[in-house]
Amino acid sequence: MSSPVFIKRKDIDESKWNACVESSAQSLPYAFSWYLDAVAENWDALVWRDYEFIMPLVWLRKLGVACLYQPYYCQQLGVYGNNPTETIISQFLQAAIKQYSYVHNNLNPSAEKVKDKFRLLPKKNLLLDLRKEYQLLAKKYSENHRRNISRSIKAGLVFGETDIHSFQQFYLQNINRAKENFKPQHEIIFKQLTKSVLEKKAGKFFCITNKTGKLLAACLLLSHQNRIINIINTSSAEGKKSGASHFLFDQIIHLHASQILVLDFEGSSIEGVARFYEGFGASPEIFYNLQSNLIKNFRAWLKA
Repeated sequence: MSSPVFIKRKDIDESKWNACVESSAQSLPYAFSWYLDAVAENWDALVWRDYEFIMPLVWLRKLGVACLYQPYYCQQLGVYGNNPTETIISQFLQAAIKQYSYVHNNLNPSAEKVKDKFRLLPKKNLLLDLRKEYQLLAKKYSENHRRNISRSIKAGLVFGETDIHSFQQFYLQNINRAKENFKPQHEIIFKQLTKSVLEKKAGKFFCITNKTGKLLAACLLLSHQNRIINIINTSSAEGKKSGASHFLFDQIIHLHASQILVLDFEGSSIEGVARFYEGFGASPEIFYNLQSNLIKNFRAWLKA
């Protein structure tokens, strides 16, 4: 019987790798080689046969210990392929745990098949089906969201697109670095990712401005198959007061309504953020977190 094989990044066949991601039932852009190259400090992979199933392994080394971690701007990874079975997913996760002393990795929804076996922790993503007309979608907004959108309209705020340089500058000026644990290396990753998205024509930078053209809120939406994914968004203090973020997503919904698309808000398990996205009528989708710490377990065994 086959089993996943460990392959270094430099030896990966990118064409076969990306074809597997594209055709997967759980296909998401995070697993494309170009995306991983942008957000990961290092990454290798587990591959089944001739790229029938794959699992990205994003890792770093801390104090000499190899750690599998979830990178910035990458909500979930896991096993990709054509309907992986419980046995196949189990073999991939077991191989990953064996390879790394510390594992903290988010897995796509296919991991539901092994959630009990590996004691996976559920995490919440939020999705909005855009196939209905805008008027029907807007009826599902919360009362608070309607008030904020109305305030933005009265203030004459304007929805549109912006360029990469304006988006980068605005984001870096307004991100709460302490709250988001945003470090200098994350700024490098942010610039690499936005540049790669632009080069691949994989997304657009949407924004809200005031009457004079000043940016108040902005986001980067990735386009992938039938999903538009809210990868990065932020607003200024002025934008928060004027409800600019509410208006931004309202206009994105308006622009894409009545299409066979899903707006992927990218979470969140954080109550306040989840409440904001749920206010647009979004519904939950569960993905999973895998944790393993062989060092801690080994020390516990020594003490027993």
